[in-house]
Amino acid sequence: MTKRNNVYRGYPIKKFGRGKKVIFQAIINEVEWSTMIESDLKKAIDAWIDEGKEPPTRARKLCNQQS
Repeated sequence: MTKRNNVYRGYPIKKFGRGKKVIFQAIINEVEWSTMIESDLKKAIDAWIDEGKEPPTRARKLCNQQS
């Protein structure tokens, strides 16, 4: 269940879950990234905008794998 959406530097950040089981998600460069700490996701967005680098490994890339 999506709790809220906020926008950081033009990228919408979605929050899923509640309490200790929360995940923050954003789409950076057409790829979904998620982390359990919102500030890590914001650092990933900053790195992408300011330096053009892929987000750090703490923000994990989500891959849609079909079985």
